[in-house]
Amino acid sequence: MPDKSSQLSQTKAAEAKRTWRRVKKQDPAEAERLRAQQNEHKRRSRARRKLAQQDLQQPDAEPSAKRCRAVTPDTAPGHSAPGSLSGNIASSEEPPAKRCRAAIPDADPLHLPESSSDGTPDANGPSSNSEGQVVTGPSDLGLHFATLLVNDPAPSRLFSHTSVATEPAPTTRDVEVMTELTHIDSSCSRDDPAFPSTHLTPLIDTKDLATNIIGVKVSSHSETVKWSSGFTTVLPCIWRDGLNICQADADTVRYFSELPESDPESSSHVIHIHHSDWISKPMEMRDLISQTLREGKCIVIRAAEKPQAARLDLDYLEDQGFSQFMRVSIHGLYFSPCFTSYSILHLATDVEERTKDYTHPYVDGTIEDFMRNLHDPNYIQFILDLPYTGRGIPDHLRQLDHGMVHGWNQTTTDYPIQDKVHPDNFLLNGWSLLHQPAVVTNFHHDSDGGVTFVQSVLGKKQWIPAFLRNPNISRTKFIELSLLLTNLLANRTEIEENWYMEVVTLEEGDLFIQPPGQYHAVYTPTDSFAKGAHCLNLEFLHHSELSRFVDAKKGHFLTNQVHQHSLETLERMVIYLPRASRRTRLFTRPLIALCTMVIDSHKYVAVGADKKKSLRNTTKPALAISKAIIKYFWKDIDTANSVYRLGPNKRPGSQSLTHPGDLIDREQLAICLKPFTKFEY
Repeated sequence: MPDKSSQLSQTKAAEAKRTWRRVKKQDPAEAERLRAQQNEHKRRSRARRKLAQQDLQQPDAEPSAKRCRAVTPDTAPGHSAPGSLSGNIASSEEPPAKRCRAAIPDADPLHLPESSSDGTPDANGPSSNSEGQVVTGPSDLGLHFATLLVNDPAPSRLFSHTSVATEPAPTTRDVEVMTELTHIDSSCSRDDPAFPSTHLTPLIDTKDLATNIIGVKVSSHSETVKWSSGFTTVLPCIWRDGLNICQADADTVRYFSELPESDPESSSHVIHIHHSDWISKPMEMRDLISQTLREGKCIVIRAAEKPQAARLDLDYLEDQGFSQFMRVSIHGLYFSPCFTSYSILHLATDVEERTKDYTHPYVDGTIEDFMRNLHDPNYIQFILDLPYTGRGIPDHLRQLDHGMVHGWNQTTTDYPIQDKVHPDNFLLNGWSLLHQPAVVTNFHHDSDGGVTFVQSVLGKKQWIPAFLRNPNISRTKFIELSLLLTNLLANRTEIEENWYMEVVTLEEGDLFIQPPGQYHAVYTPTDSFAKGAHCLNLEFLHHSELSRFVDAKKGHFLTNQVHQHSLETLERMVIYLPRASRRTRLFTRPLIALCTMVIDSHKYVAVGADKKKSLRNTTKPALAISKAIIKYFWKDIDTANSVYRLGPNKRPGSQSLTHPGDLIDREQLAICLKPFTKFEY
């Protein structure tokens, strides 16, 4: 019998062949070729069977090379049904490499009857010496032995109990086919893709985000770069006159790729959690998020939603509620050889100027216009302001939106909405983003002091937050260091001395939350649809105040969109305080920040925004409550600002810009605000 190791190697080789065929069939062209090859094998097999049948009908004729298997008397053709295992019946629908093997009942398969010189077997049976032992295989049976099986049985002791199947039709009922393993030429290189490797090869490199889009969605001249996370992406490229006119963006992305990937175990600035570990504990999850953002850190929630098996196209956007004719502002760059050099330069100003001013360069168009060029290598475009109202924050996290939940929802009975309200108060709790591949957004913070939620729905994003190495600095110094980020490559040395950066790769379904004013850059290596939201929270308002202060001083350099709606929401958040739930946590620095932004509202108008002061029916009560809080806890606004900026010890450098301060005594606050709880007020 064949030894076990031989059987095992044959089994492994057969499995390797099957694996190789499965891999090949994933290529439609290769699958079609294999099907054609299989059909050709079947055709040849049928032709051989027909020829063998003719040979059996003409016994005097020279037998064909078809090799048939002898069958025992109890499995004679007349007693066997087609396909019966007991009759040793098998179909011969196999390629030419498949052959028949003689089966000799009750005999050791390692022994075959020796043939005499005239082609007849030895009547004394197989030799007992070692030279008479022959290991049989599909290729060990000569033509003379095949003749033996299709002619009358020889008068041999060995074959005395054997009858030979000679029934003409169908021949396949009297043969058993054994498949010969693929012969592998030793001279064939294992680097040859046609070589059936015995190793399983990964079908798709899930971290290669470049190969499938080069020359299809991005320029064929695009270079690639491997990130510290292992992902490979393209670098931004629009090719013109033998040069990449996006080379500065390409250099920026190359720099980002060298930054460390945020480590769930060791990162001190980004908290990593998995949604499945917290879904049954929504209150605890909200508490963790609040604590993280309050301290100026970010948090990423992996698999916050199940990834969607969808393609980014007009039908998908229609399903999300966006008409193809919707008017939008399209940021980006494109090159068309039909334009003059001046026109091209004029159209290219967005990429060149957006580092200096994010708020202005764009062209008007429709979603259909954007999608028409989505896969055009000559375009790099994106849309920042697609309203997605109410869908930017997961349901179980919406209570983090204090501006809406506490401010607007709980104050309209005391102070009904009577004045014009800026639509951003409601639109910014849900928005979406559309990006072509290879869009880089340089460092900026989101305007008007909101917390940022962002979730990748289709495609991936590489989010790069920047954190101060020393947050115990003055506000003036903070602005000075912030401006370094507007020219990353020129200021690289100073930036690395003062800022720490890491990369958070957002897979489809991941949710990233960052505190107000968080500086961040983003690279979008693939087609992308993302959703998100901004909101205000009573625990993070010290970050909101600093962010709005920067907007008022240098907003045209450091933000990507100008918003001027927050004051209306802040006033209602103040009005909420006399009736605030006991669950609402209040800290000294966020509370001072809230009162200051209401009292000195004119100091927080963003650069480029309308500075005209308007009064609402909420302005007067909000001012009264804010002044009462400042007077009760800190005597006056100057003392409050001193505590806010210098800390309780009032020493420069002793107060971190990110620290929230101490908890407010709610009993004392209730005493302070009791006059404002009367219904007639």
